[in-house]
Amino acid sequence: MTGRWRSLPIVQALRTILVGFALAATVNLAGCRGLEPPYPPGKPPAVDDLMAATAPSLRSIQIPRAKVRQGGGPAANLMIAAQAPQRFTGTIQISGNELVTLAVNEDEYGLRWLGGREEGESLAPGYYSGPPSRCAVETLLGVDLEPEAFVELVLGGAPLIDGPHEILDRKWDRKAGRERLTIRNNLYQQELAFAWLDGHWQFAGATLWSSGVWLWTISHEELHHVGDEVLPAKTQIRRPRPSGRGELVVTVSYQKQIPNPSFGGELSPDPPVEVVGDDEEQPPANAGDTWEDDWDDDEGDEPAKPAPAEQPEVEAPPSIPPQFRGNPTGLTDRGDLCAGRR
Repeated sequence: MTGRWRSLPIVQALRTILVGFALAATVNLAGCRGLEPPYPPGKPPAVDDLMAATAPSLRSIQIPRAKVRQGGGPAANLMIAAQAPQRFTGTIQISGNELVTLAVNEDEYGLRWLGGREEGESLAPGYYSGPPSRCAVETLLGVDLEPEAFVELVLGGAPLIDGPHEILDRKWDRKAGRERLTIRNNLYQQELAFAWLDGHWQFAGATLWSSGVWLWTISHEELHHVGDEVLPAKTQIRRPRPSGRGELVVTVSYQKQIPNPSFGGELSPDPPVEVVGDDEEQPPANAGDTWEDDWDDDEGDEPAKPAPAEQPEVEAPPSIPPQFRGNPTGLTDRGDLCAGRR
């Protein structure tokens, strides 16, 4: 009897250990399974809903403070401003010294190049300018995108390949907690990643291939609220090294983001729009004039000549704020960096 009672604590201890192993196994199994999709089994989101999430929710953004780091190298200061559909400017500095500034608008790009960042970079310091080009965009952060696609990316949208698109695959990535949609056109194949946040799908990254060759991957990480908008706290850009060995990784960490600022006194991201219904009559251009102004004093009682027909107003082209114009001051004019590369 004595031996039996002495063995009870041992039995209880063994049972406790076994229960602990069982719980640990359950946790590990759940970890292996990953994150469950935010929709019932067999009911994935509609492709149209995912594609709608690729459109940027912002019209403009200002990022006055950010850090950019290539690989394990030192971090540099980055400032970005962008305005739809294709205006943006970006400056990279180290210790207060400007390395590169790129300004792009609908008419031209202007590149101030004061120092190289790439391996074996031989670009001469100076000012480069020409028509808007994807090769100019690549000089800033190393991603090969058209100006419009780069602006859409900065504003929170997806740099989509041109349509029409063929849908290749759609699946839930349990490990990353992302819905992935793969599309292609006659030139490229692209995988789009979406996060489920606050009851809607949010664009979270993209990967591009051409003829089976990987070109780049962009990932938005640590999605968070800035006012009423959802923006990434960090963006990572990966692409093959020019040497073909390994990959280059550029990480941008945003320290301050200002959604929908106005650039220039006369531009507003959400200008008021006066809507006139079909059954309402537009006031004439000379509504403030009096009838007496239509008569000629020398003609006595002669009726007034009919007023000339109203000419349609010609809409003046929007002025480009100075933030999105190049500045060649103090630099040698080097011509068009992208000539022959468009």
